[in-house]
Amino acid sequence: MDNKRLDALFSGLTRTNEAEDKQPIQQETSANAPSTPAKKPKAGNARAKQKKFETEQQVERFCTIVKTEQMKKLRIIAKREGLQIKDVVEAAFGKAITAYERKHGKIEEDTKKNLKDLF
Repeated sequence: MDNKRLDALFSGLTRTNEAEDKQPIQQETSANAPSTPAKKPKAGNARAKQKKFETEQQVERFCTIVKTEQMKKLRIIAKREGLQIKDVVEAAFGKAITAYERKHGKIEEDTKKNLKDLF
């Protein structure tokens, strides 16, 4: 990808002026190359790949809200240790779960309860 295309990409991501949003971004084409419309990736394709990765790796994606100060410190820890934030969070989860199990006993998934015991 050449510099002009990168500039167009980044300006599209950081654009704040509404007038600029209305101007189409022109793509460069080679004089010898035939003009063909760009293919758009299928919307579900990326999600399908992510789902396949999660299934193969036994991982799960989730979203949460964290205090800004805690997130800053988490980023600093990850940077200092040369790790990704997800790895630091995973280690913290592991420690929290271990401490909880030590105090309250092993965590086991609840099995389906007998319907007769409901009432």
